[in-house]
Amino acid sequence: MLMRSLLGAALSCSVLMPASTWAARPGPAASAPEGSLQQLLMTHALVLRGQIDGRDIQLSLQPKKNEDGVEGRYFFFGGSPEILVAGEVEGDDFIMEESVNGKDVSGQWEGHRQGQSITGTWSSADGAVTKPFALQLP
Repeated sequence: MLMRSLLGAALSCSVLMPASTWAARPGPAASAPEGSLQQLLMTHALVLRGQIDGRDIQLSLQPKKNEDGVEGRYFFFGGSPEILVAGEVEGDDFIMEESVNGKDVSGQWEGHRQGQSITGTWSSADGAVTKPFALQLP
């Protein structure tokens, strides 16, 4: 339920913050392990490239404004609509929900950072379909 409220909050807010604001934000990044994925994602906007089940994607993430967590969007190369994402990061682990239509949850991401990569599993909203994903940190 917490993830649904996180996604709802992200979907209702489309204002982007200037980069100088992210770096100045107090909060979860201050308590995150040094060099962790949490510290990186809570202090910087990132553009990651990788694959879901062999299909090339680009995922853009940024810290949420005025609350913990991250939000962003991704698309498949070769033509696809942008899909909204929102979630939480703890240490080197993250979990996000996505929405194709901007209202309903259409999938979930669970991943872990290992070196310069984030790997994990994408699942459909009902859990019937799972696909591996891999993203490269810049």
